[in-house]
Amino acid sequence: MNYPVKLLIPVLLVVAACSTPRVVEQENLSEADISSSELVGQLPDYGSRLDAIRGKGKALVSEPGNTERVTVLFTSDRDRSLVTVKSGIGIEGGKLLASGDSLLIYNRVDKYARKISAYSDRLSSIDHLATINILNILNYVPVPQQADRILESEESYWLIQENGLRIQIDRKDKVVLKVVQPEPSRAPYSRIVYEAYGEEKGFRLPRRITIYSADRRSKVALLIQSLEINPENVDLNIDIPENIPIVRL
Repeated sequence: MNYPVKLLIPVLLVVAACSTPRVVEQENLSEADISSSELVGQLPDYGSRLDAIRGKGKALVSEPGNTERVTVLFTSDRDRSLVTVKSGIGIEGGKLLASGDSLLIYNRVDKYARKISAYSDRLSSIDHLATINILNILNYVPVPQQADRILESEESYWLIQENGLRIQIDRKDKVVLKVVQPEPSRAPYSRIVYEAYGEEKGFRLPRRITIYSADRRSKVALLIQSLEINPENVDLNIDIPENIPIVRL
C-alpha cells in the first residue's frame, strides 16, 4: 500500500458501510424556532484560542478492494497539517503536508517526494481527503450568515445553508454531529461524522471522526488516542533527503 497517500486523513473511526445514509435518517423534522446566530453561538468555537494541535491516533482507511489500519502522528495549525503514517507493525511509510492549495507527499519507503495541487485530477478520492486541514475539521464551526433554514427533532437540529450544506447539531450537548455536502460539490469530502467528544484543557473536541470521500466509495476513520493543545515548537516541515528531488505534478 502507498502509505503516504492513504495515510493522512487524520480523521476518524471505524464505521460501517461506505454507502452514505440519508441525511435526515428517519428523524421527524419540523421548522425550528431559533435563529442561526443563536444556535451557532452555542457551539464550541475556539478560533481565537486554539492555534495548533499535536496528536496520535489509529486510522482505518477503506477504499474499494482495500482496507488498511495505520498509526498516524499529526500536527496542525490553522494553515497547514502534517501527518506521519506508520504501518501496523510500526514502520514509517511516509509524511503528508497539506498547505491550503497543495499536498506534499514524501514516501520514505519508495524514496520519492511529490507536490501536487489540491485540485489536481491526479489525486484519488482518498488523496483528496489528505488535503483537509485537521485543526479546522476538529473544530468545525458553521457560518450563521450562510444559513437558509433550521429544522429540528427531539434529538437534534439541522442547519441547512444556502448552498445545500447540511449540519447536524446535538440538541442537548450543542456539538456538531455531522456535516453533509450537497450534490454536486467541489469539497474533497461528502460527509463528516463526529463522535466521542471529550474535554482537554477546557477545549471540547471529538475523539472519533469519520470522513467519507466525495464519491462516497472511500472513507478514513480516526480514533484519536492522545491530543496536545497549543503545543510549543510546532514543526510543520518535512525533512526530505537532498538526494530525493521534489517532483511537482
